[in-house]
Amino acid sequence: MVSIPVSLLQKMSEAANTFETFRDELEDYLLSQDAAFLARMRQARAHHLKGETRSLDTLKRELCIE
Repeated sequence: MVSIPVSLLQKMSEAANTFETFRDELEDYLLSQDAAFLARMRQARAHHLKGETRSLDTLKRELCIE
């Protein structure tokens, strides 16, 4: 058995949380620089504003999910 001080576990937890935040922010940044992704998002938003969307329940039925 190895004993680890609580303070070390807390630091490890903080480091993991910081890394996860960094990873999320990096992903957001990279997507914001991807012209193809931005075009797809703009197109999806336009379809949504025009009412050209389906509900999640409808999509699940169409795909035979659940």
